[in-house]
Amino acid sequence: MLHNETRKLLVQAFNKTHNAKEVAECFSVNTSTVYRLVERMNATGSVDTRTYLRGRKPSLNQDDIQNIKHLIQKQPDITIKEIMNTLDLAVSDETVRKAILKLGYVYKKKSLHASEQERPRCERKEELLEKTPVGIRCKQSGLSR
Repeated sequence: MLHNETRKLLVQAFNKTHNAKEVAECFSVNTSTVYRLVERMNATGSVDTRTYLRGRKPSLNQDDIQNIKHLIQKQPDITIKEIMNTLDLAVSDETVRKAILKLGYVYKKKSLHASEQERPRCERKEELLEKTPVGIRCKQSGLSR
């Protein structure tokens, strides 16, 4: 891969000589590289490497991320699955979770209220503990002061 400065020098050399074979031998590149760089210089005005075109493209575009943000603002306790179903997103739940974290929100699981706490048996024990004085509680458990 040629550095940007070398690319500029290569194009300048071609513009002076108009001999691609000579320039290619001088810079140790193929003649097609010379033609390609000259063509890019004429089309865009630059021969710099286009690093913005590299890498994997994001699964969620900016519109999707904004829609997720609006959904969370409307309904703060919405789940990831509900977001995916509402927006009809064809991505994994992990992708949506990462997008939520990038937006600055904290992802928390919905906690379910334990149904065992609602049993009458547990309520009576809780009432007994609340009514029992501390001194009596120590004697019942076998602990001494």
